[in-house]
Amino acid sequence: MKKTVVVAVLSTAWVAGWPSGHVAAAEEGAENEDVFTAQLPEEGSEIAWGRAVAILDRPMNEVLPIVLDYANYVQFMPNFKKSQVLAQRGARAMVYMEVSVAKGALTLWGQLNLAERLQDDESRVVEARLMEGNIDAFNASWTLTPIDGGARTMVEFKLYVDPDMPLPSSIFSRENERAAGNTVRALRTRLFDGPRESS
Repeated sequence: MKKTVVVAVLSTAWVAGWPSGHVAAAEEGAENEDVFTAQLPEEGSEIAWGRAVAILDRPMNEVLPIVLDYANYVQFMPNFKKSQVLAQRGARAMVYMEVSVAKGALTLWGQLNLAERLQDDESRVVEARLMEGNIDAFNASWTLTPIDGGARTMVEFKLYVDPDMPLPSSIFSRENERAAGNTVRALRTRLFDGPRESS
C-alpha cells in the first residue's frame, strides 16, 4: 500500500512538473524553428523514441569534443545533476548520471555505457546504453554529419526512456521527444556560449 501511494505521488509530481501543452508550445515556439523533433516507434514498446535534428554553424571538429566530454554533460545537459566518468578508454566510457525530473521531485539515475560506433560515411555516432539504474530503459545516440563541405554539422539526437511509472505511454513518448529537442538546443547553447558558470 505504501509503495502504491509513493508511486502515485511521484507520478502526479512527474506530470505536474511538465509544462502544459499550450505553455510548452509557447516556450518552445521560437526555438523550434530550427530544431526538428519527432517520435519514432520502438519495436515491442508502446513508448516512442524522441528524435531531434538541427544544423549547427560549426564544423564537426568543434561539436564532437563536446559530445565526447561525458564528465561535463552536467554543465550543459538539461536537468543533469551528475555526470561522473567511472572508467574510460578513448571514446568508450562507463558513466554514472543523475537527472532531476518533475521539478526535482524525482531523480533518475543510471550507469551508462557510452561508445562511438564506426560508420561507413563521414558521420560519427556516439551511443549510450543503460547498464543499471532506477528506470526500465534508457538509450540515446548522437549522430554528427559534416555538411556544406565540412563548414557546418548536422546533429541528430535520439532518446528512449522508460521510467517504469504507471502513466499512459503517450506521456513518455511526448517527454522523450521534448527532451530530445531540449538536448539539441542545450548542445547548441554550449557550443556558442561556452560552459555554464558553476553556482
